[in-house]
Amino acid sequence: MQLKTYKMKKTALLLSFCVASLATIAQPFSLVGSSYLQNFDGIASGRPAGWSNYVSATSTSLGTLYVDTYPFGGTNFGRYANVTGTDTLSCASDIFGAGFKNCPSADIAGFDTLSCLSQTLQTNRAFAVRQKSGSTYGYDPGAAFVFEIANTTGLTGFKLAFNLQSLDILSTRTTNWTVDYGFGTTPTSFTPATLAGTATTGGSTASNNADSVSFGSALDNNAGPVWIRIVTLAATTGTGLRATSAIDDVRLTWTGTATSHTGVNEVSAQPVVALNLLGIGSTDKLNFNYNVEVEGNYSLSIYDLSGRIIHTENINAQTGTQSLTINGLHLSAGMYFARMSNNNSSVVTKFAVN
Repeated sequence: MQLKTYKMKKTALLLSFCVASLATIAQPFSLVGSSYLQNFDGIASGRPAGWSNYVSATSTSLGTLYVDTYPFGGTNFGRYANVTGTDTLSCASDIFGAGFKNCPSADIAGFDTLSCLSQTLQTNRAFAVRQKSGSTYGYDPGAAFVFEIANTTGLTGFKLAFNLQSLDILSTRTTNWTVDYGFGTTPTSFTPATLAGTATTGGSTASNNADSVSFGSALDNNAGPVWIRIVTLAATTGTGLRATSAIDDVRLTWTGTATSHTGVNEVSAQPVVALNLLGIGSTDKLNFNYNVEVEGNYSLSIYDLSGRIIHTENINAQTGTQSLTINGLHLSAGMYFARMSNNNSSVVTKFAVN
């Protein structure tokens, strides 16, 4: 059964006043059915399950996990935050800065001529990065879009297809991209795959290129985790501005049928989960409303800004709107993160406590 994530525009866990998403808690994705599709249209609410970003990546290291408050990065992936927009003449890079971003997709006709406001309002989104010079930041080289799979047990013949997009016609430098893969909890080596299609962005181009990889038997029947990266391992070439590059419409296929942890094929790998904190939380009381489309066991965890787990609630969620009150946490005033997840959906957002 095919996954239907590419048609879901709200595959996210939402806080009503969220101002940031956290990239420090990445969970491997459990494959379901015989294919996976992701179009990133819901990225305004956070990275899809299984996806993360790294900087300073090399052929022997994942690199450093990217956090949205990394220097010159933005504060979240929301379309109305300062990381929004294609970096064109109308939406200049010196306004939006370097970092991983939520950008309008190059699928949109004439995307490179849209005004900055029009770009912001587009619902067709892509997962992007604006590179910056200097080893301090790790974007050139070392920027990586990373998909972590829990395992490929019983599955064979993996193939990957995606669109590689060059979003800034003003960027004169050329970025070279590689697709590679690694295994284990913390891989110490990555193997490059043969990429069919255009492997570059920048070079004063605005483009949307269909790329593909056939992994042969390399990913077959592996206990995992299995990591697939779209990564810049070589420094940009040329002079001038560095590219804003994006990926979109990612499709992974395989032979065999993957099942969920419950042993049942799911129609959606990312059921909609809506979570609303009612107002700003107090130091000793948090009131949540949540709504799930797929009933079952979920966990709601509270993290401080360092990523330390402060509290976890196990929830047997039914469909429809429900409430949850967490008392007695004795939190200090400040910012925290909430994460609600099950085996197939995991999104993290930020909230305030007074």
